[in-house]
Amino acid sequence: MHSLKPAFTLPEMLVSVAVMGVLAVIVMSNLNSGKQTEELRTAANQLVADIRSMQARALAAGEVKACPKADGKMAICEDSTAVCLLPANCIGHVPSSFGIHASTTNTGYILFAEEEPSKADFKYSGQDETLIARTLLQGSSQNVVIQNIYSDKPAVGFAVSIGDICFTRQNGVTRMFDGTTEPDVITIRLKQKQSNVTKDVVVNRITGRVSIEN
Repeated sequence: MHSLKPAFTLPEMLVSVAVMGVLAVIVMSNLNSGKQTEELRTAANQLVADIRSMQARALAAGEVKACPKADGKMAICEDSTAVCLLPANCIGHVPSSFGIHASTTNTGYILFAEEEPSKADFKYSGQDETLIARTLLQGSSQNVVIQNIYSDKPAVGFAVSIGDICFTRQNGVTRMFDGTTEPDVITIRLKQKQSNVTKDVVVNRITGRVSIEN
């Protein structure tokens, strides 16, 4: 009677396990790379969509809810009436402009409206002008950040800490502010922290064009 031989020898089994381990690492690496790429693409697309939505709201001359505070100044009250002297006075007002405020110190950006035409300076002036504080990625992930903001294109411009992109009511004229001057172009560079891959969101004040590069 012949004895049965094992289907695999121990060395063969060890080699098979090692190959499966290498394949698993490759698959996981590809999945992670794909997720990181998608996160960066999603964040860039969301930023562009928000810039365009602010432009559309300016062209439509839409209203925002605002109210007088205890100090007599006006404040946006769309999310909460806690800032209002009288909550009942949180009513619709037509702002002079809508915009986006980006900063290299934040993991997101702010959608804002300038409610008081006499004080419009086409830049974000503080909490009273906040419509929405937006994270670059929805949910708990903070894997995408604003790495740099450039006054002009990165190759020819210089890095700045803030970038305000504003659209005036009805005519939608683009106004921008880099903390010191009003440049023709502002570039917001987003970075995926794990892969270090970047994408640039570029806004041209002259043409009004908003694009994603890299």
